[in-house]
Amino acid sequence: MRMWFTFLQMLRDYLEITRLFNMGLTAVAPVLGSLSMWNIGTLSLFELFILFIIGTLAHTYGFVLNDVIDLKVDKLSKELTTRPLVRGSITRKQAISFAVGCMIGSFLLTFFFYSESQQYLILLFILLAAYLFATVYDIASKKYPGMDLFVAGAIFFLILFGASTIGTPTMLSYVVALIGGLQVLFMNMINGAIKDIDHDKEGSANTVAIRLGAKVHAGIMALPLSFKTTGYLIETGRIILIFVPFVFFDLQATLWQILVLLILGILTFIFIYKLYSIKTFDRSRIRKLIGIIVIFMYATTPIMLSSLNIYIILVAVIPPLWFFGSNLLLHKTIFEPKTM
Repeated sequence: MRMWFTFLQMLRDYLEITRLFNMGLTAVAPVLGSLSMWNIGTLSLFELFILFIIGTLAHTYGFVLNDVIDLKVDKLSKELTTRPLVRGSITRKQAISFAVGCMIGSFLLTFFFYSESQQYLILLFILLAAYLFATVYDIASKKYPGMDLFVAGAIFFLILFGASTIGTPTMLSYVVALIGGLQVLFMNMINGAIKDIDHDKEGSANTVAIRLGAKVHAGIMALPLSFKTTGYLIETGRIILIFVPFVFFDLQATLWQILVLLILGILTFIFIYKLYSIKTFDRSRIRKLIGIIVIFMYATTPIMLSSLNIYIILVAVIPPLWFFGSNLLLHKTIFEPKTM
């Protein structure tokens, strides 16, 4: 019985270190890449499942390595003491081995998409590029401002990887990759910066938010106009890209699609404003607002792509269901993952 309890605790620790709550977001990236290809009829559910697993492994690599590198900074925050690495239930060596194992596993799974040597080498190169960008971000994210562009680039290549399993990526695939990149850019440069601003400043992190003057003093959070404007511009660019395929790529839009996309866009801006309006630093409230913003953001691309096949819209429910389910499983809450 004791061994079983120990195993369950170890399993919980490893699930937490993977950032299970937002794994669904990264996992659907290569799936959306493949679904963005016009010849969608060639896809099988098994292939989509393999792409989803590759996405989860890539996600795990990125976040585990990030935790390893940011360990000293994370230890400065009392609210992050529940993280497995911070409390010491998983060692740095174990975490690194876990991350590398996930990366190797994802490359092994690419054999399911082997057709001919040249195409397969291109596929491997694209996936390797995603990992390289993620690694650069993990190593340098707290040292130099603007490193969030690298994690955005990692998602960009992960989406192109998914498209490349079908054939040469189309212009629609590149737009989807750009949308995914901007979503992650906002998540890291804006959402992540606000969430971590208290201990990032203490740990001498050199991020865009810190450079622009964002700070917490005596519990009061101050976000300069330049920082807020940066976030609004990123989201504006993302919304514009959502409608580009309808205007330039002959993707047929229905009235309900346009209305839903507009509503989601407006709601996203409203909750970004609410996030910006927080005066007293409250990580619990910040986490909840970030969760809502991300759910609205990630629903838009599947809705746009549903013009190719109406069933693609089902992908929109994966991230929120994954988010709620993982939070209930690990933290007995819906909107507030303790390891965010």
